[in-house]
Amino acid sequence: MGEKRAMAVVMFVMAYGLAVTTLTASEIPATCNGDERMLSFCGVYLVNIKPNPSSDCCKGASDAFKRAMAVANGQGIRDICNCLRVAGPSLNFHQDKLVSLPDACGIKLSFSMHLCIFGD
Repeated sequence: MGEKRAMAVVMFVMAYGLAVTTLTASEIPATCNGDERMLSFCGVYLVNIKPNPSSDCCKGASDAFKRAMAVANGQGIRDICNCLRVAGPSLNFHQDKLVSLPDACGIKLSFSMHLCIFGD
């Protein structure tokens, strides 16, 4: 009987964690216009609940990074970096997870994620 109770508690904690990390549009900073899908789907990875990003996360991240890199004057890259710098702390994202997201999803970037997130 004790095992069933323990399993119920574990399931509740997991469900609560998932609910907490599912972001609504109002929680995503305005600086992230167009990147909402990446932030929403990658939340459980970026707050360190899941060890690996989901396929939806990687699809959203790929779309966001491709869109950012497509802007010829570099403004798209500046915009996505600004989004991640602002959204990261306010959404309790781990900076190391933000830096590793492209590699974890197999996304090739034309810029340094370390510079993007840390700015140094």
